[in-house]
Amino acid sequence: MKPLGYEAKRLPETNTSPVFANKPLEFFQRKAQDIKSSAEVLRRNVSLNDRAQLASYMVSYRVAMEKQPHTIAEKLLLPAAIDIVSTVIDEKSAEKLKCIPLSNNTVSRRIHDISENLEEQLVSRLKAAGDFSIQLDESTDVSDCASLLVYVRYVWENDFAEDLLCCLTIPTATTGEEIFSVLNDYMATKCGLDWANCKGISDGAANMTGRNSGVVKRIKEAAGKDIVWNHCFIHRQALACKGIPPDLDKVLKEVIRVVNFIKGSALNHRLFDQLCAGAEHTHLLFHTEVRWLSKGRVLTRVYELRNEIHAFLHEKKSPLADLFTDDWLFTLSYLADIFSSLNELNLKFKSLKLWLARLRRPNPSHYMFPTVLQHIEENDVSDTDVKHLTGLIRTHFVALIDNFDRYFPTERYDILSDKRWIQNPFDFESPESLLELGLTPAEEKELLQLSSDRTLKRRHECMALSSFWISISSEYPGLSKASILLLIPFTTTYKCEVGFSVFTKIKTRHRNRLNAHLSH
Repeated sequence: MKPLGYEAKRLPETNTSPVFANKPLEFFQRKAQDIKSSAEVLRRNVSLNDRAQLASYMVSYRVAMEKQPHTIAEKLLLPAAIDIVSTVIDEKSAEKLKCIPLSNNTVSRRIHDISENLEEQLVSRLKAAGDFSIQLDESTDVSDCASLLVYVRYVWENDFAEDLLCCLTIPTATTGEEIFSVLNDYMATKCGLDWANCKGISDGAANMTGRNSGVVKRIKEAAGKDIVWNHCFIHRQALACKGIPPDLDKVLKEVIRVVNFIKGSALNHRLFDQLCAGAEHTHLLFHTEVRWLSKGRVLTRVYELRNEIHAFLHEKKSPLADLFTDDWLFTLSYLADIFSSLNELNLKFKSLKLWLARLRRPNPSHYMFPTVLQHIEENDVSDTDVKHLTGLIRTHFVALIDNFDRYFPTERYDILSDKRWIQNPFDFESPESLLELGLTPAEEKELLQLSSDRTLKRRHECMALSSFWISISSEYPGLSKASILLLIPFTTTYKCEVGFSVFTKIKTRHRNRLNAHLSH
């Protein structure tokens, strides 16, 4: 056996190089300090690289949110940040910014990483929420590529959340079969979402609703009988408002001609702006059939600037100046009123019938048309002109009512009368009041208990309807589930329309190589 201390005695002899054998203690202390300093430098560099990478992601996120080209980070943002820091702080701090990777390809990768992470989070939320609804629409961009936008609504954190699920490229024809194939590959195959959990679908394009092969039909087959379909209410309302008597339509088209005469020429536009310098508005608005709010805003602006427009047309010796007669302006005042009301979506079908009944009285009231009343008060309008316009309004209202009956059939929404307890469950405090609601015995019992709960009644008064029903899901599961299934479907494709507007802003003719994922 080796004596104790043998290994200790051998260590200096076997592990110490002859070069360092006779070095003093201070030498080794200095070397130890050098190693610590090197480690500290390495730690700082690693920390700086981590922070630079994080900054790269943060800048890339802002570039994406502002819909800017990826090159702007390296060409503008980073040099500007260096200039600011070197001026306000010091050059040493500015030097640290130069290690932030912000090249075109790097920013593209960062945005792709962020989008993948957001997609994973959204899919996880949808799977956790269970039921969801979708709205979808397709459009063609500047490079003739067809894209499909899909938004989802689902329960998250005691309310409905609405998010963009995907923007998909349609590789061939935009038929219902092809669109469903692309959508199904994404939702079912890639994301693992179950169509049975899709409880509502809203669409905005004609190829979505074909009887035999539309996307809606295919989704209904995949999702089952519980799914609810809504064609976009805003599109339907726009269609319902198209019916207009010939005399009113003539004035509407003449207004568009006037606007195009002024706006279609750069010189005319500038001269007209100078003429309107003292007015509340100095610009006219273009009319377009695509934008829902177009007619009302155009007509209102033309009526507000009627004197300036007439003076300008007279100065330019345009025959359009002859249009501005008292009768023509009187009709224009009605068009401005009715289309503004329709645009705001405040004109309900029952209001149309009520207004029509008032106009059929021996002495009809025009209080619901403020611009018409203003015109009557400011001008010497004869009784004959008033009667003539009243007749046009009656004819227009009859056409509107017929169109609203066609696009919003009453029988389709009669079923909602049985669901009126969802709007206010505290109106049913007696068992007799529940008989016509079509509830199951378990749901009737829950509704009786709920309607007598004063604490929840106060909560109902101060919360959004969806939030209220979601908040009581554990206490009243039957009623909560039924309410959520009715409230969760989209009623319009407004988000898709806004999404396409954003997509158009990003994918311009100068960046037409971008695909649906905004990469080359």
